[in-house]
Amino acid sequence: MCDAKGILVAGVQFLKPEKYPHFAEDYMRYEAEAVVIHWYETLLIPGLLQTEETARTLLHANWPPLDDDTIEERVTARLERQEVLKTQTKSFNFLIGEAALRNPLASEVVHKCQLLHLLAVGSARHIVIQVVPGSGAHTGLNGPFILLDSDEHQRLAYEEGQAMGLLHSDPGKVSLLSQRHAMILQRALSPEASAEFIGKLAEDL
Repeated sequence: MCDAKGILVAGVQFLKPEKYPHFAEDYMRYEAEAVVIHWYETLLIPGLLQTEETARTLLHANWPPLDDDTIEERVTARLERQEVLKTQTKSFNFLIGEAALRNPLASEVVHKCQLLHLLAVGSARHIVIQVVPGSGAHTGLNGPFILLDSDEHQRLAYEEGQAMGLLHSDPGKVSLLSQRHAMILQRALSPEASAEFIGKLAEDL
């Protein structure tokens, strides 16, 4: 009707809601390709470990508000990313701050499901989940970050804030965050003690 010769049809894909914030697109590609992921979170459950209800609750809290289509697209995308956890030849190591485990983002029922989901996922031999106790000062209080190791022995680091994401390849910055990760790991509970801790929190709900 517009004699656009297919140009309008070709543009339909650009009208769909974005799966991820634009600043995180590069990270998503490297996350899918990584063979080892070390993920540290202070206040939130890592995206790869979130239940659908947790993901939706967080997206509903976004500011400025997201429209319903974008929320559904991003929930779907987050769940699709979690498929990588099924790859047993990859290694996943999660350090989660105690505050994230104690904070029911929605109802206690939803939070209990989230905690039980952590126990279920963490039972896999290639996935390690450890709790970082919330008391005392330590370098992890400066914020969350992720370390990604590729099959070519390259390590990248990713930091995400309110409105930006930084993917570091500079050896100095990556080394600094790797050192911080090692220090945080020293404070963490063992995987067995962590599972017991999370299980107790779930029981108390």
